[in-house]
Amino acid sequence: MSAKDIPLGHVVPGYVTFVGSDTPWAGRQFMSFSYSVNGQRFHKSLNETVDAWSTATLRKATYGLQVGDPVSVWCSLTDPDVCCIGEKPAEKPAILRLIETLGSLGPL
Repeated sequence: MSAKDIPLGHVVPGYVTFVGSDTPWAGRQFMSFSYSVNGQRFHKSLNETVDAWSTATLRKATYGLQVGDPVSVWCSLTDPDVCCIGEKPAEKPAILRLIETLGSLGPL
């Protein structure tokens, strides 16, 4: 997602619902969180966010957090299901955007 692709959004309060490992033998960090917009509750994992590809986001989001801790959640104004932890989605590096574009063209 490049800066021009990021929809208009706003920041709402959320809270951590899980921090741990999705596979203990792999040692990969995992986090889930909840937030509410217009009376509707959303529950997401970092894997379901618009910047799930970002290991830097994962490190920042899980460093020192515990279940119940407050977090800022950015979400789209038009579709609050589109979200990320923090003030805005991380911009995807150009090489990843290029790979995605080439992949969408099908086999070459």
